[in-house]
Amino acid sequence: MTDSLTSMAITRRRLLLAGSFAAVGTVCSPVFAQRKHYDVIIIGAGLAGLQAGCVLQKQGVDFLLLEGSQRVGGRVYTLDELPGRPEAGATQSGTKYHALNQVIGELGIGTENIRPGAPGMTLLVNDRLSALEDWPASAGNLLPEALKDTPPYGLLPKLLRNGRFLSRPLDWWQPENAGLDIPLHAYLADLGAGEEALRLVDANLNGESIRTLSALDLLRKLAVLQAAGAPMNISGGSQRLPEAMYAPISHAVLMGKQVTAIRQAQTSVELITGDADRFTCRLCLIAVPFSVLRHITMEATLSQAKQQAIREMGYTPVTHVLLRPERPFWRDDGFSPNMWTDTDLGRVFTQTDEQGEVIRLRTWIQGPAARRVDGMPDHEIGKLVVSLLERARPAAKSQLEVERVISWGKNPFAHGAFSHYLAGGVGQFSRDVNRPEGLLHFIGAHTEPSASGMEAAVKSGVRGAREVINRLS
Repeated sequence: MTDSLTSMAITRRRLLLAGSFAAVGTVCSPVFAQRKHYDVIIIGAGLAGLQAGCVLQKQGVDFLLLEGSQRVGGRVYTLDELPGRPEAGATQSGTKYHALNQVIGELGIGTENIRPGAPGMTLLVNDRLSALEDWPASAGNLLPEALKDTPPYGLLPKLLRNGRFLSRPLDWWQPENAGLDIPLHAYLADLGAGEEALRLVDANLNGESIRTLSALDLLRKLAVLQAAGAPMNISGGSQRLPEAMYAPISHAVLMGKQVTAIRQAQTSVELITGDADRFTCRLCLIAVPFSVLRHITMEATLSQAKQQAIREMGYTPVTHVLLRPERPFWRDDGFSPNMWTDTDLGRVFTQTDEQGEVIRLRTWIQGPAARRVDGMPDHEIGKLVVSLLERARPAAKSQLEVERVISWGKNPFAHGAFSHYLAGGVGQFSRDVNRPEGLLHFIGAHTEPSASGMEAAVKSGVRGAREVINRLS
């Protein structure tokens, strides 16, 4: 901690409150809930909000954390009720995720190597099924000769090799890179990509669409990944992290309190929840994604850039369908159970047990395809995915049971799985995303330009907590 944090004066009133809460724990949560005014209120109990709460508690700050759902973790979500504890949200840490690994170490949580899925890959492109090794000669391969040997998921990195890279994530703000804040489609076309290559890149892009995604934002994310180190999993599931972060501050967290309105006055902020409850605070830490914030009534004077960021930050919808195979049907047709497709099936990944046996298939549908299927009820999404798989793989007929459907696009506490910048957005508002606006401070993975995922969320929580502590002191 900085000197300003450790030397912060704490009033006798706050010390007494902190001591009483530590003594009674969660038993007195109804008494605690009767209080309506705090020095700081945090909105959202994802990793950013939880980390901010942990820092504030260590410094004796009088705070409350409001969470709209009935669970902590946000887009970190381990399905503990299913065999093998599959992840529905964030899955990976990195050996060089310094902020995240520090928290993991302090909480005594373990990490482990990622368990590989089944070997091989099956490609379904232009209605033709082929094994990865047969892709160059597949009738579905309509790529030009120079790209014939490149599988669809390898096209983007191969095409980008002909372009420019960022040495560091923050290089996206260098003036010489401003011209890259254009649609990825245009950037790849300038690098020589033809229409079929562009179509396949777009089919399973980690973003909304190559016609809207900023090429500069993609290059920034690649620079982040380059510096992340080897990927790791959190032992026992990613959910163990938010649970451990929540434990020491549980007395200061109210669940089922979805904020529906934020009203900023000159010296305080009023928050109104869906059940018509009201709270006030001196400073407010907003830890929900902009995709959620744009659904909250805001009565506050915000800069034009911040308004634009809240309104236009992109959030990619992702829909997972988890399937339990009755038997290993892939041994009948000779293709790997892993799949990459140019259909609304998206991609299919496998989860294995300790013996290496496949226990689950998971479809990963995102972008426009996810928006199409998200218009259906969950049970209809499951039926559609099963029918698409059975059509592509007749051996799978009557061999798949839908376990769960997880839609981050439909989730009212997320409205998307991860953020991205549309073309032009980097230059227009990226520097203003995490700037405070009056008594409002902004944290979350989307506010950290030098990191991504869980690392970005934790870093932002520390930054936001320090901001409000410095103002209070």
